[in-house]
Amino acid sequence: MRQLSCLLIATTMSSSALALSPDEFQTTDNDVEFADLVKRLDFNGADIRLKYKDSGTSVGMKVKRGDEKIGKWAPPNSATDPEAQVVAYTLGRFLGMRDLVVPSAYYVVQGPALATFVQLMNSARERNKWRIKNRSDNLKRATTGQILGVFMIELDIEKAEVKGLANDRGNTINRNHPIARFIRADGPVPSSSSKIKLDGIKAEDGSIPTETELELARQFSDIMVLDILTGEWDRFSGGNVEGGHVGDRAVFISRDNGGASMADAGNFNKYSSIVTRFNRFTIERVQKLIQLLNDPNEKPQLVAALQLKSDPKFLLARCNQVLAHVKALVTKYGEKAVYF
Repeated sequence: MRQLSCLLIATTMSSSALALSPDEFQTTDNDVEFADLVKRLDFNGADIRLKYKDSGTSVGMKVKRGDEKIGKWAPPNSATDPEAQVVAYTLGRFLGMRDLVVPSAYYVVQGPALATFVQLMNSARERNKWRIKNRSDNLKRATTGQILGVFMIELDIEKAEVKGLANDRGNTINRNHPIARFIRADGPVPSSSSKIKLDGIKAEDGSIPTETELELARQFSDIMVLDILTGEWDRFSGGNVEGGHVGDRAVFISRDNGGASMADAGNFNKYSSIVTRFNRFTIERVQKLIQLLNDPNEKPQLVAALQLKSDPKFLLARCNQVLAHVKALVTKYGEKAVYF
């Protein structure tokens, strides 16, 4: 299996965005590879096979090139906002967590591919009320001749739901789970040597991957910060707390990031009660984000690089909330308790 860092690759950036400084975003050769994939991707091509995505609450299509799965495409759904999905990845790269967040890019479906999508929706026997609504909404969108959605790459990694960390009924975290306690300043300090498993995550041979308490706690704290900044509301509703493994190492994966919005106040109050211990580097990147968003010269380039379509005032407000939250916690608990 290839390393995870070689799998989670970047969305495209405009040439003007690159003037911001490539060093601000985690970038590898694979980022260029994904940008090239998206640039050449043509759902109307003779080698592309489109199949209905019949799982979950969101309608969409699975995408194959020949016999190879290359990803899936989702239009706007009640729990899929294409902008939030794309920005979650570009923002994750900026914050230094590219190994956790799945690459995504905007993609417009039109022509024969759109006709195929309409046919697939009309042929489906939907029973879930959300899928029925989402199908109806997208059949209406299709009458315009095109639908702007999001293309998400197929991961070459075994992934599954992490059992026990989510409180599905309350759409929040299970506060009794070890990870939930490790990401709290008043909770136990995670060990850099003691290893734990993620329930529900196992290797193909049946073995159980593990990772240090510290690494997994940092990863999930980072995901919580990203969820705040993207206005995520759907993380704990069921099946969206996911993990995988790289060799014998367990890892969190932030894959389904579309149950969010970049265009409202977000859910800071909910998340600020969940995460009170942070990766210091991530918070330093949030500070950098604030600096760039407040700089009239850098702001346009940053917004373009993040592929943000909504008013950036919402992202800036969320960044300021996170920073104020961390500062208040440091005053209350001290830096050693607040930072990993």
